[in-house]
Amino acid sequence: MRFWLSCCLMMMSGVALAHPHVWVDSQYRIDVDQANVSRLEATWELDLFTSTSLIAEYDVDGDGEFTGQEKLDMIEVLKSFENYGFFIKMKQDGANLVPEQVHVVDVRIRDQMLWIRLGIDLPTPVNLETSTLSLAFGDDELYFAMEPLEEGLVRLSGALSEICTPVEREATETSVAVWIDLTCQP
Repeated sequence: MRFWLSCCLMMMSGVALAHPHVWVDSQYRIDVDQANVSRLEATWELDLFTSTSLIAEYDVDGDGEFTGQEKLDMIEVLKSFENYGFFIKMKQDGANLVPEQVHVVDVRIRDQMLWIRLGIDLPTPVNLETSTLSLAFGDDELYFAMEPLEEGLVRLSGALSEICTPVEREATETSVAVWIDLTCQP
């Protein structure tokens, strides 16, 4: 069952200076009910070709949904991205920030596309009133194009979302489409 993704990963890791093979619309979702953020989520929507291939492989009963063992098998396959940090790029006040844990919260089929929700636990809470949390996605090895959703790379919710400002800045890394610097003003 993991044959397709394993082959895809091996094939892509050996290609140098090539264009992306998988396109992923990605976004961070942050609930800012308080200035200290210790957990956030990310969503991915895979391109139609990749989605179609994975759905054909893992939606065994062909009902257009991942249920039961199908969902468990798909989540298990997606865990292979742990080796790549799920392409998450984070910084706190300019210093690299590595999540304590990233796990697949959910995987679904929406409009024939594979949709993935990730839970991200930070090693220590980041106070957005005193620190800048910088967020991006980027793949340095497998030729995944991690593109922000049309509505933006960061979606805020919660009581403090009105005083928080996500500022987009250009990326210097070739694997990153854009960085967002997030702060909240009291």
